[in-house]
Amino acid sequence: MKNTSSNYAKVLYQLSVSNESVIEAEEVLRENPHLVKALASPVVPVEKKYNIVDKIFPGDIKNFIKVVCKNGRITEIFDIFLEYKNYSNEVKGIVEADLYYVEKPTEEQQERLKKFVKKRLNAKEVVLCMTESPDLLGGFVIEAKGHRFDRSYKNRLKALNRKLVRR
Repeated sequence: MKNTSSNYAKVLYQLSVSNESVIEAEEVLRENPHLVKALASPVVPVEKKYNIVDKIFPGDIKNFIKVVCKNGRITEIFDIFLEYKNYSNEVKGIVEADLYYVEKPTEEQQERLKKFVKKRLNAKEVVLCMTESPDLLGGFVIEAKGHRFDRSYKNRLKALNRKLVRR
Protein backbone atom coordinates (compact mmCIF):
# COMPACT_ATOMS: atom_id res chain seq x y z
CA MET A 1 0.00 0.00 0.00
CA LYS A 2 2.87 2.40 0.81
CA ASN A 3 4.36 1.74 -2.61
CA THR A 4 1.07 2.62 -4.31
CA SER A 5 0.70 5.78 -2.23
CA SER A 6 4.28 6.69 -3.03
CA ASN A 7 3.69 6.24 -6.75
CA TYR A 8 0.56 8.41 -6.66
CA ALA A 9 2.47 11.03 -4.64
CA LYS A 10 5.26 11.18 -7.21
CA VAL A 11 2.73 11.59 -10.00
CA LEU A 12 1.01 14.36 -8.04
CA TYR A 13 4.36 16.11 -7.61
CA GLN A 14 5.21 15.72 -11.30
CA LEU A 15 1.85 17.22 -12.29
CA SER A 16 3.08 20.50 -10.79
CA VAL A 17 -0.03 20.87 -8.67
CA SER A 18 0.47 23.80 -6.32
CA ASN A 19 1.34 22.97 -2.75
CA GLU A 20 -1.53 25.23 -1.63
CA SER A 21 -4.02 23.12 -3.62
CA VAL A 22 -2.71 19.92 -2.04
CA ILE A 23 -2.99 21.44 1.46
CA GLU A 24 -6.48 22.78 0.74
CA ALA A 25 -7.66 19.42 -0.64
CA GLU A 26 -6.28 17.60 2.39
CA GLU A 27 -8.00 20.02 4.78
CA VAL A 28 -11.33 19.64 2.97
CA LEU A 29 -11.12 15.85 3.12
CA ARG A 30 -10.01 15.79 6.77
CA GLU A 31 -12.81 18.12 7.80
CA ASN A 32 -15.39 16.05 5.88
CA PRO A 33 -14.87 12.33 6.49
CA HIS A 34 -18.29 11.63 4.95
CA LEU A 35 -16.98 13.10 1.71
CA VAL A 36 -14.23 10.46 1.59
CA LYS A 37 -16.83 7.76 2.26
CA ALA A 38 -19.04 9.10 -0.54
CA LEU A 39 -16.13 9.26 -2.98
CA ALA A 40 -15.12 5.71 -2.01
CA SER A 41 -18.62 4.27 -2.18
CA PRO A 42 -19.28 1.86 -5.04
CA VAL A 43 -22.95 2.86 -4.87
CA VAL A 44 -22.26 6.45 -5.94
CA PRO A 45 -21.89 6.66 -9.73
CA VAL A 46 -18.54 7.90 -11.07
CA GLU A 47 -20.18 10.87 -12.83
CA LYS A 48 -21.66 12.03 -9.53
CA LYS A 49 -18.26 11.70 -7.84
CA TYR A 50 -16.72 13.80 -10.61
CA ASN A 51 -19.40 16.48 -10.16
CA ILE A 52 -18.68 16.60 -6.43
CA VAL A 53 -14.94 16.90 -7.08
CA ASP A 54 -15.51 19.69 -9.63
CA LYS A 55 -17.58 21.69 -7.14
CA ILE A 56 -15.31 21.30 -4.11
CA PHE A 57 -11.63 21.13 -5.09
CA PRO A 58 -9.21 23.65 -6.61
CA GLY A 59 -8.75 23.46 -10.37
CA ASP A 60 -5.23 22.06 -10.56
CA ILE A 61 -5.91 19.05 -8.31
CA LYS A 62 -9.38 18.07 -9.59
CA ASN A 63 -8.20 15.65 -12.27
CA PHE A 64 -5.81 13.94 -9.88
CA ILE A 65 -8.57 13.35 -7.33
CA LYS A 66 -10.85 12.07 -10.10
CA VAL A 67 -8.23 9.51 -11.14
CA VAL A 68 -7.73 8.44 -7.52
CA CYS A 69 -11.53 7.97 -7.20
CA LYS A 70 -11.78 6.13 -10.52
CA ASN A 71 -9.00 3.73 -9.46
CA GLY A 72 -10.65 3.07 -6.08
CA ARG A 73 -7.79 4.57 -4.06
CA ILE A 74 -9.52 7.52 -2.40
CA THR A 75 -9.35 5.78 0.99
CA GLU A 76 -5.56 6.05 0.68
CA ILE A 77 -5.63 9.78 -0.06
CA PHE A 78 -4.13 10.83 3.29
CA ASP A 79 -1.24 8.39 2.78
CA ILE A 80 -0.79 9.86 -0.70
CA PHE A 81 -0.69 13.40 0.71
CA LEU A 82 1.85 12.34 3.36
CA GLU A 83 4.05 10.66 0.75
CA TYR A 84 3.68 13.76 -1.46
CA LYS A 85 4.95 15.96 1.36
CA ASN A 86 7.87 13.59 2.04
CA TYR A 87 8.79 13.34 -1.63
CA SER A 88 8.51 17.09 -2.16
CA ASN A 89 10.77 17.74 0.83
CA GLU A 90 13.26 15.14 -0.40
CA VAL A 91 13.44 16.70 -3.87
CA LYS A 92 13.89 20.19 -2.38
CA GLY A 93 16.49 19.03 0.16
CA ILE A 94 14.26 19.87 3.13
CA VAL A 95 14.58 17.77 6.27
CA GLU A 96 11.90 17.76 8.95
CA ALA A 97 13.51 17.17 12.32
CA ASP A 98 11.74 16.44 15.59
CA LEU A 99 13.37 18.34 18.45
CA TYR A 100 12.58 17.17 21.98
CA TYR A 101 13.67 19.52 24.74
CA VAL A 102 13.19 20.34 28.42
CA GLU A 103 13.75 24.08 28.14
CA LYS A 104 12.71 25.70 24.86
CA PRO A 105 15.81 26.74 22.90
CA THR A 106 16.29 30.39 21.95
CA GLU A 107 16.15 31.47 18.30
CA GLU A 108 19.95 31.46 18.18
CA GLN A 109 20.12 27.93 19.60
CA GLN A 110 17.49 26.77 17.11
CA GLU A 111 19.57 28.16 14.25
CA ARG A 112 22.66 26.34 15.55
CA LEU A 113 20.65 23.10 15.81
CA LYS A 114 19.39 23.55 12.24
CA LYS A 115 22.94 24.15 11.06
CA PHE A 116 24.06 20.97 12.86
CA VAL A 117 21.32 18.88 11.21
CA LYS A 118 22.01 20.43 7.79
CA LYS A 119 25.65 19.48 8.05
CA ARG A 120 25.06 15.96 9.38
CA LEU A 121 22.28 15.05 6.94
CA ASN A 122 23.46 17.09 3.95
CA ALA A 123 20.25 19.12 3.80
CA LYS A 124 19.53 22.47 2.19
CA GLU A 125 16.94 23.42 4.78
CA VAL A 126 15.78 22.08 8.14
CA VAL A 127 12.35 22.49 9.66
CA LEU A 128 12.19 21.86 13.40
CA CYS A 129 9.05 20.35 14.92
CA MET A 130 9.52 21.11 18.59
CA THR A 131 8.09 19.10 21.48
CA GLU A 132 8.60 19.67 25.18
CA SER A 133 9.80 16.50 26.91
CA PRO A 134 10.55 16.96 30.64
CA ASP A 135 11.62 13.31 31.05
CA LEU A 136 14.92 14.16 29.28
CA LEU A 137 16.00 16.00 32.46
CA GLY A 138 17.94 18.50 30.32
CA GLY A 139 19.55 18.85 26.93
CA PHE A 140 17.75 17.75 23.77
CA VAL A 141 17.11 14.94 21.30
CA ILE A 142 16.83 15.42 17.54
CA GLU A 143 15.28 12.78 15.30
CA ALA A 144 15.39 13.16 11.53
CA LYS A 145 15.48 10.80 8.54
CA GLY A 146 16.04 7.75 10.74
CA HIS A 147 18.88 9.38 12.69
CA ARG A 148 18.82 10.18 16.38
CA PHE A 149 21.09 12.74 17.99
CA ASP A 150 20.67 12.35 21.74
CA ARG A 151 22.30 15.07 23.80
CA SER A 152 19.98 14.68 26.79
CA TYR A 153 21.01 14.46 30.42
CA LYS A 154 18.96 11.30 30.69
CA ASN A 155 21.11 9.63 28.03
CA ARG A 156 24.32 10.89 29.63
CA LEU A 157 23.25 9.49 33.00
CA LYS A 158 22.54 6.11 31.38
CA ALA A 159 25.98 6.13 29.74
CA LEU A 160 27.63 7.02 33.04
CA ASN A 161 25.68 4.26 34.79
CA ARG A 162 26.84 1.70 32.17
CA LYS A 163 30.46 2.78 32.70
CA LEU A 164 30.18 2.46 36.46
CA VAL A 165 28.51 -0.96 36.29
CA ARG A 166 31.32 -2.34 34.11
CA ARG A 167 33.96 -1.50 36.73
